Amino acid sequence: MKEEFKEWLAMVWQEDRGQCLGLASGIILALMILLIGFWRTAFIVLCGVVGLCIGRKADREEDFFGRIADDLLDRINRLRS
Repeated sequence: MKEEFKEWLAMVWQEDRGQCLGLASGIILALMILLIGFWRTAFIVLCGVVGLCIGRKADREEDFFGRIADDLLDRINRLRS
């Protein structure tokens, strides 16, 4: 029985990975709302989305963080002048 369940779970994961991840995300989100509250959960999700956007942009651009550092240094130097 245990082996059959593992095979079924592997099959579901291969065929419906998006649905499995969506279900798991929904359950985790619901538990977070129940345990720590809506606004704290919303803040955590917002931070995650911002981090995801920055990470995706960094993956697309070759020297993303170097460019950010250069821009930051230029702004600091303009403030000093």
